[in-house]
Amino acid sequence: MSDAPSQTKDETAGDAGFALAEALVAFAILSLITLAMMRAFSGTTLAWGASAAHEAQLDIAARLMEEARAADPATPGRREGTEGRWVWWTELTPVRSAGLPPPPGAPRLFRFSVGVGPKGERHAPPSLLSTLILTRDGDGR
Repeated sequence: MSDAPSQTKDETAGDAGFALAEALVAFAILSLITLAMMRAFSGTTLAWGASAAHEAQLDIAARLMEEARAADPATPGRREGTEGRWVWWTELTPVRSAGLPPPPGAPRLFRFSVGVGPKGERHAPPSLLSTLILTRDGDGR
């Protein structure tokens, strides 16, 4: 009979060790799942930030484009400026057709391009939007 209580004690000690191993494995699995979720959420946050930055660039470019369309008569040339943390440029160039000058008083076709990028870059930002604008001659009629 003395063997039965000692056998129960050994079984209890083995069960406790097995329970500790189960808890450690469960904690390791939980840690891996948590790390995977953190990486997924950080990737989503970075993508959201990049999307918001691109949307801000497009907003500035669209505003500059509308200002150029409203300006009549249009004057060809390049403008540059800053807005918040962004630098921008606009370029309005006449479109030449078959090398012939347009008749006096006829509407003229211009190519309008806008570039917007973050401040501090070495090079000017690439063209973000480009369109054609039809304007009247320099007299505005």
